[in-house]
Amino acid sequence: LFTMGYLEKDPRFEGKKKLILTQRARTIYVVALALGIVLMVLLSLLPIPRFFSFILICQSPAFLLVCAVIFLRPKERALQEKLKREANQKFLRIAPRCIGVTGSFGKTSVKNMLGEILSMSLAPTFYPKAGVNTEMGITREIREHMNDSQRYAVIEMGAYHEGSIARLCNLTPVNAAIVTAVHLMHLERFGGVEQVYRAKSELPRALGSNGILVVNGDNPGARKMATEFRAPETYVYGLEAGLGARDAELSDIKTGRHGTEFTITWRGRHYPGFVKMHGRSSLSNLLASFTMAAALGADPELVLAVARNLEPVSNRLEVKDYGDYIQINDAYNSNPEGFRCALEVLKDLPGKRRILITPGMIELGDRKFEENKKIATLAASICDLVFVVNEENRRAFQEGLAEGGRPSEAVHCFEKRDQALNYLAQIRAAGDIVLLENDLPDLHEFSEVF
Repeated sequence: LFTMGYLEKDPRFEGKKKLILTQRARTIYVVALALGIVLMVLLSLLPIPRFFSFILICQSPAFLLVCAVIFLRPKERALQEKLKREANQKFLRIAPRCIGVTGSFGKTSVKNMLGEILSMSLAPTFYPKAGVNTEMGITREIREHMNDSQRYAVIEMGAYHEGSIARLCNLTPVNAAIVTAVHLMHLERFGGVEQVYRAKSELPRALGSNGILVVNGDNPGARKMATEFRAPETYVYGLEAGLGARDAELSDIKTGRHGTEFTITWRGRHYPGFVKMHGRSSLSNLLASFTMAAALGADPELVLAVARNLEPVSNRLEVKDYGDYIQINDAYNSNPEGFRCALEVLKDLPGKRRILITPGMIELGDRKFEENKKIATLAASICDLVFVVNEENRRAFQEGLAEGGRPSEAVHCFEKRDQALNYLAQIRAAGDIVLLENDLPDLHEFSEVF
């Protein structure tokens, strides 16, 4: 067993996302190791057959790690509470005007866009980089990166269960809120769309008497919040006509190889704009940021001037032009609405063959097969080739693609992403457009093997 363990790939150096041993992880490891030594000593002193002792030792690592976490929990909780208090006190002392951003998708993109726009058009703005949206993650960002010059704060608020956003609003009291969507996402975590709605609605509930609420009018769940939790200033934005009144509209969309032209209508005026992004989801995120910035007092023309230089968030509908072919990276995660948007971009970009590489969507609970089959049927009408990675959603995609009329020779199945990419490198031709949609983590793939 020791030999097998030695020959295994080291997760610190192998895999799509390397294992980073933080100080906390090292502490847990050391405590678990110490408990393991104590276990071995006890087993050597007890009158237990050596064969059973070896079995207990071999089966104990996971149990010992859990014991180590439980042993360290009181000290960790005390430290976390201390750090959160210090972060909250610092936030209240600086007192920026705080905008919370939540939704089933689009949170990180809106946060980054709005943070950049406010920094350039109004005043220095604090906004955690990457996808930091948890209580301790935001606590760390405030302690390490927030400063006295920042007059605005944009906080991405993730909901991991009901109560998550309420705690974040206690940590960083909000004056304004953006709700991007309430949709089929993380159903295995919440159980149903209604639970997702209740969790996301904790943000508009937290607005004070002078709050600004901006919601996505193209999404029924978000639009419902504009009625149920109406703030003193409530604005609805959207791209889709016929779904009700909107305060900010985006229309006249023209997609090109290097970006998208459009027109925004706000308070009776039309503002032409351009972004180096593609897809209706990206434009919706931009419109959310525009609406909030304009509601806060930013000049709409200056907002759109800043938007011209915004870069797409890595691996979120990120279009890479390699000259003889185009690659669309949308691998961060996936949901039905986002997948459809990515397929629209794949369809609209000028090219010859359209190739989809995907493991499908996960975290959809008992709707996973149905939703993956449905999106596969849509993909059949757009894609010339489809590479299905992993067995997770293989049958759903095969059935959906067949129903959509895509011949079986145009569908290729692979166990690993790298196998699909290697085959793509062999067959890729000038004019190809490749969409990388979603990317199962190594741990998920590993769990499927066993």
